[in-house]
Amino acid sequence: MSFRAKHVFFAAFGLLTLLVFYLYEVPFTDPNSPAWQRIEPVKWLMALHGPAGALALLLAPFQFSTRLRQRNRRLHRILGRLYVVGVAVAAPISIPIAIILGPAALVPAATIQTLGWLLTTAVGLYCIRKGNVRQHEEWMIRSYPFAMVFVFARATLAIPAVRAGGEVAFVSVVWTCEALACFVPSLIIAFRSMGARKAAPAARATLGVKTARAAV
Repeated sequence: MSFRAKHVFFAAFGLLTLLVFYLYEVPFTDPNSPAWQRIEPVKWLMALHGPAGALALLLAPFQFSTRLRQRNRRLHRILGRLYVVGVAVAAPISIPIAIILGPAALVPAATIQTLGWLLTTAVGLYCIRKGNVRQHEEWMIRSYPFAMVFVFARATLAIPAVRAGGEVAFVSVVWTCEALACFVPSLIIAFRSMGARKAAPAARATLGVKTARAAV
């Protein structure tokens, strides 16, 4: 993903996130709303899951900023550690929430999302602690889409035609978003690698021309 495309994507995703928060989170400000009544059995779990998940969701885009990494490595590391903490807290709690609130068909999806999010983040953390920056970046690209499932699934379910499908549509949308979270990052990494391979021969050819001219 190019520098320009990356910023366009995150800008669009940021607007979509604001829309999702407005549609799904604002009702929780009213204790008498149906949304609040539904999460009443897990309100203490949500008090941990919600802020931690929001922290990870909102901080991660800054980790993909090349300018931030180059100009302020200390801030980059601090935000990265906060992201890891957010994942470590939010991801495991989603399983008991899914078990209590249901539907039962959503529990395996919540488990897969939790394991995928924790595993990719842990491998990314391991890579950077070993000094492998490239692998760290790739595993963080794999990690963040598991957080994006929260936004994309809810945005899709906000479409009236999809929402009318009931529980079947709900579970189908979540599984589809998780499948994309598993495979799309690998496609992005592969395309980046192909672009890097094409750029390398071109750079060597340019260097060779300059060297030849200098020799003349």
